[in-house]
Amino acid sequence: MEERNEAEEAIKTIEGHLSKLREEQFNLQMQKGVNVAAIEDHLEEQKDKLYRKAQEEFEKLISDKTRLDQKGLIIEAYESVLLERRQLEKRLLNSVRFQEFEKNRPPQNKWYELKSSEFSKELYRNLMSLKPNDENRVYLQTLQDKNLY
Repeated sequence: MEERNEAEEAIKTIEGHLSKLREEQFNLQMQKGVNVAAIEDHLEEQKDKLYRKAQEEFEKLISDKTRLDQKGLIIEAYESVLLERRQLEKRLLNSVRFQEFEKNRPPQNKWYELKSSEFSKELYRNLMSLKPNDENRVYLQTLQDKNLY
């Protein structure tokens, strides 16, 4: 199962809206009799110029051996990788925590009337909930804390 990337989905949604708006603008300009092709060509030229300028600036930055904050950039890169790993670890821990909660949760209402294979599971849950000193309730409250990590 592939991880859901919310940022990527948001970008795709925004790009879809922008393309729809461009289409509508194009249609409106065509109805007014404006030379849309010339405008599009001009925009493409501007994009190319901006891309070339960004590329030149990047090349200058990379070739500059006197940058003061090289170690800072390396540390920032490692921090971002570590942050991503911590978020993944938190999601995994929360999913395991949820599974453990489901295993140890109190039995459902009128579990003793069940006639299916669920009866034995609910019986186990009932036995777990009868632990002395309210241990199971404390354990379940601890499991439900999403910020425990």
